[in-house]
Amino acid sequence: MNIRDLEYFNALAEMLSFTQVAHKFAVSQPTVSYAVKRLEEHYGCDLIVREASHRSISLTTEGEILKAHAQYILDEFVTLDRAIDHAKNNRTHIGLPPIIRSKVFSKLLDEKEIIRFISKFHLVSGGSNELLSKLLSGKIDFSLLGSVNPLVHPNLQVKLLHQQEFFIFVSKENPLAGKKEISFEEAAEYPFILLEKGYTHMRAFQNLSEKSKKKPEVPFYFSDVQTIGQLVSSNIGITLMTEFPVFQEMEGLVKIPLVPEDKEIFYIQYAYLKSAMLNQEVRKLIRILDELYWEDEG
Repeated sequence: MNIRDLEYFNALAEMLSFTQVAHKFAVSQPTVSYAVKRLEEHYGCDLIVREASHRSISLTTEGEILKAHAQYILDEFVTLDRAIDHAKNNRTHIGLPPIIRSKVFSKLLDEKEIIRFISKFHLVSGGSNELLSKLLSGKIDFSLLGSVNPLVHPNLQVKLLHQQEFFIFVSKENPLAGKKEISFEEAAEYPFILLEKGYTHMRAFQNLSEKSKKKPEVPFYFSDVQTIGQLVSSNIGITLMTEFPVFQEMEGLVKIPLVPEDKEIFYIQYAYLKSAMLNQEVRKLIRILDELYWEDEG
């Protein structure tokens, strides 16, 4: 089977127009027609039905079946190409969300050899949603990921490493600072400073907003947790955050647990494609992560 033929058919199944497909790929209409014919000969059946006017087409039952599988097949070929390219170039791409990276590196400060080992990988930063998409498409080979529920995906091998609560962080000057615990509904009366969309923290914030039917004011979004901490300590706003080294070391912040019915959990896990051929370096990284002491201190 010719992959280009499948690409033409996949586009035709969506557009239902030879003219539009030919224009999209900058080829002639007969080129698209011959591609469909080759696929029909390969499967021994009709895949499309041309209307009497020849101005429109529809898919046969067999064509609908091929359409249902075509994009997945094409995506798998793209993933395969990227995996082989990474192997040829001896370049392993590892996804590390900033907050999880901070947590991992803080536990390895005395392990200089391990830190040097990790630095040899091509480290890709970003929110967990973005990194998950890159992992599934083969753009990265392995990733640490955060989520508000344990990650489950039919194409991924996943190992849960750690879980921790989300907290409300406020300034020592904030009226909420003396509270032992707080409901999200009460916290929602104050402006929030949050991580940008694509980070797991945003999903937890959305869950709490939907559950409480409260939509707090959010004047600022940042990708830099240090900036968020500085603004919160200056009493510009409050935030929803997991406990991690940057916030633990910052002056002027108070951590308040959410009430039991509002608790959200941050899950840390690593993942890779089940079809992946892991090299020795990635296997060593997995052993390091599996052996890392993940329990929160204090």
